[in-house]
Amino acid sequence: MYFTHLFVPLHTIMEKRIKNIVFDLGGVLVGLDGQRSIEAFDKLGCEAVSQYIIDHRTEDLFYRIELGLISTHEFCEEIREMTDTAATDDEMVAAWNALLTELTANRAQRLLQLRETGFRLFLLSNTNDMHWQHCAHKLFPADVLEAFEQIFLSYELQLAKPDRRIFEEVLRQTGITANETLFIDDNRDNIATAQTLGMHTYLNHTIDEWTEALPL
Repeated sequence: MYFTHLFVPLHTIMEKRIKNIVFDLGGVLVGLDGQRSIEAFDKLGCEAVSQYIIDHRTEDLFYRIELGLISTHEFCEEIREMTDTAATDDEMVAAWNALLTELTANRAQRLLQLRETGFRLFLLSNTNDMHWQHCAHKLFPADVLEAFEQIFLSYELQLAKPDRRIFEEVLRQTGITANETLFIDDNRDNIATAQTLGMHTYLNHTIDEWTEALPL
């Protein structure tokens, strides 16, 4: 695999007639705090689920909810069976959503500045209904949501990064051109796939890195 833009300064990439920016969600716009979620699940007696988070496991239970193959209620039912807990759906949803930290005012402002400057903004995230509803209704101001021309979510598309097909779907639905598009993500595999389609890419090592690296 070739990561041709991993270490290219963003201001250099932006000189390449970039018209569109596709943002990842977790680790780029909102923070991820696994310890908060672990502690919340532990309080519910769901230590087995906490271990999933500790191990960064993405198979079976978490994979299926991220691909929209099971509902939120089915997700919670499986946790109850796995842990023999009597916790309610709402309690477990809150514990899982504790993973997400805020969209800071700085990140929100940079998104709005980019939109006002004339860039077309899009969101592409591997996520589930619980996390997205929390972001859309609790973490994202209305004007920030409206800054995104289209939003692509794995659980709705039943496709997930780094699968090439989800990137192809973004290009197909939006009609944007890959070589006029910048993709920002914190995962190397996702970056690699985007590059095979001709997108310019930026690997975000720390959550606010892109806000400082993108030229005003």
